Amino acid sequence: MKVRNVFGLMLSVVLLLLAAGSSLAHEPQLAGPSEAVGVNANPAANAPWFNIDVDTTGNVGQYTSVAIDPVKGYTYTSYYDATKKALRVAVNVGSDGNCGPNNEWECQTVDSGADFGKYSSIAVNPDSGIVGIAYYDATNGKLKYAYCVDAPICKNWPIQTVDKGSFPVSNTGQYTSLKYHSDGTPYIAYYFENTGGVDALKVATYVDSYGNCGHGLAAGVWECETIQTGDRVGLYASLALDGAGNRHIAYYDGGNGDLWYATSSSGGFCGSGGNWLCYPVSVANDVGQYASLYVDNNNDFHIAYYDATTDKLKYAFDKGSGGNCGILGSAQCDTIDDMPTGYHPLGVSMAEDAAGYPIIAYQSEYGSLNVARPAAALDLFNGNCGPAPIFNTWYCKTINRFPLFVPARHGDFVSVALSSSGLATIAYYGFITSSGGNLMVSYQQFYEDFLPLVMKNQ
Repeated sequence: MKVRNVFGLMLSVVLLLLAAGSSLAHEPQLAGPSEAVGVNANPAANAPWFNIDVDTTGNVGQYTSVAIDPVKGYTYTSYYDATKKALRVAVNVGSDGNCGPNNEWECQTVDSGADFGKYSSIAVNPDSGIVGIAYYDATNGKLKYAYCVDAPICKNWPIQTVDKGSFPVSNTGQYTSLKYHSDGTPYIAYYFENTGGVDALKVATYVDSYGNCGHGLAAGVWECETIQTGDRVGLYASLALDGAGNRHIAYYDGGNGDLWYATSSSGGFCGSGGNWLCYPVSVANDVGQYASLYVDNNNDFHIAYYDATTDKLKYAFDKGSGGNCGILGSAQCDTIDDMPTGYHPLGVSMAEDAAGYPIIAYQSEYGSLNVARPAAALDLFNGNCGPAPIFNTWYCKTINRFPLFVPARHGDFVSVALSSSGLATIAYYGFITSSGGNLMVSYQQFYEDFLPLVMKNQ
């Protein structure tokens, strides 16, 4: 029987009672140009969607991560080539590429030779435009970091070993989450698996010299900090940085099946020297897998995640008081939609849109790629999913419907990012068959841009 703290027991009862009163069984609406919206609709939020296959050579597209250059507008996707066991990256170059429709994308291998590229996380350095990828070396149990200085088509990817653990006793570098501070400093949250001891959530920070990790030519250029330890603590780590450079992490305590949140913005009881605050957000049965986090301008957290007990997509946000989850009701946890039952990996990924609303990409119960947004983000009076005080407050729609053959589906390893104009791009693993799948991308584009020869992000 799971052991919980007294707050967890109280909140579990509250959350279960609230969840018992709602039912979200519905057929999601298929996205299309004719979708009705309000007269003052946000043009980016309501822009039409397009679906494309980017890389179709072999079994490719697992462990996807997407990022958009905020200055130049290029869209980058890192992913795993399961056929060659290699890390790959795709970028929309517009023309003269080697993959995607009309060769509008350039696909290339970043690291290969053993089993490299699972749990990838890609980001663009806002200070320099450098593209970085954190990922897992499964052959040696290492956390690695590759970067490119000649974007968009990189001819050279220097690679650093950030943390290597003591393989095979310990593996490190799964469930990576890479973010750059505005000054260009990279941070990586990740899971440390210790088969002979205690697992941990860790964070690596690039420090240039005198660090306690980094190996080989990168010796001492990284500082690795343990945030919290425990049985399977740190799975599905999702990192965000606020304007002051404080780190925020949502993650899953696999030993207890709880969703947790950690922040360096205030002192507490975890991290080196107790300089982090860590606490459970939701402790209702088994919740918190596929956690995805962003922090708003008020430094309040927003977390999308999977409830494995009820197979629901859920959304938690920092409320301060009066909520149904978090410490003493400090957060609100809401059920948004149904997700598939009985198979993994699923996908959940969330970002903040241009108007400050959450957008969640996920795999629906029907095996399709879906997007959920608050109805207010679309200028709709009411939605078709999410909490329903009177009317549903969220709108869920299908972006790419599941194929007719089984067990094919869309939305595994999903990752969403938004351009500076608020248009969303989703990378994911699709057309899953017995022989594998493809790297797929769904994206929004304004009508006036016509057909997407280039995925414009201006």
